Amino acid sequence: MISLVVAAVLLLIHALVCLVLWTLMKLGLLPVRGHMLAVIVLVPLWGPLLVVLLSVRGTAFGEGLKESALESLRFNDDLHRSMSVPSGEDDAGVVPLEEALIINDPAERRRLMLSMLTEEPDAYLAQLQAAKLNDDVEVAHYAATAVVQISKESDLKLQQLERAFKTDPSAQNLNEYCDFLGEYLGSGLAEGRVAQIQRQQYARLLARRCEREDALELRIRYATALADVGQIDEAQAVTDQLVLDVPEEQEVWMLCLRLAVKRRDGDEVHRVIDAIDKQHVYLSAANREELAFWRNGEEAR
Repeated sequence: MISLVVAAVLLLIHALVCLVLWTLMKLGLLPVRGHMLAVIVLVPLWGPLLVVLLSVRGTAFGEGLKESALESLRFNDDLHRSMSVPSGEDDAGVVPLEEALIINDPAERRRLMLSMLTEEPDAYLAQLQAAKLNDDVEVAHYAATAVVQISKESDLKLQQLERAFKTDPSAQNLNEYCDFLGEYLGSGLAEGRVAQIQRQQYARLLARRCEREDALELRIRYATALADVGQIDEAQAVTDQLVLDVPEEQEVWMLCLRLAVKRRDGDEVHRVIDAIDKQHVYLSAANREELAFWRNGEEAR
């Protein structure tokens, strides 16, 4: 019974500390990012203490020391790293974040997760989404909390841009709203019916932009957006015109290939591959790999 009372008191104290720190953050007296709130709430005692120490040291000694403190969270000390990298030839020994979340020990995974939370979580969104499925419950919980926070902030910014565009449908507001919506959809934060509605809105915004400017990149994005919402015929019409205008552009031909795949038209896939070969279209490594995949599939048939 006594232990329960003590635990309840400690949890109450922790809740009060979290409330005080949150209030200071809202008032601007505690200069830390909103993502650090997850660390404050989920790591009793050490979380609030870490945030306060980083804030105080950053204020007292300047931005350079703050960056140094964040760097110390991102990387372990030399004993844990165990191997130096004297030249570019040794880069093969560096472990990507995705692999570190899988093969490293639990303590290392949790240090890595805290590192991502204290830096720019938006830059590690793909890794955080993968970490939600990690077998380490604590890592998965941290990742899920961070993704939810990023999603809330992205939704809020998207709503603000939408309101600004509806109030003033200027070219600048249109471009900002359209570009951010494209990034939002590409991040994978939107799912299900919400994603479908936003993709339709994205296609409409791109259509308006294409009326104002005739940029190649915009037309490719527009055709891709049309295909994503199932308007294959409309996307094909835009793509056919692009082939006539810029027959040497690799992304146009790869779009033709993807449309043929969406139609499940094997003959059209074969025709597009032959056209790319005959016109000697330059392809990036990624596009060459994709083309080889479909070429091998056609040969297997």
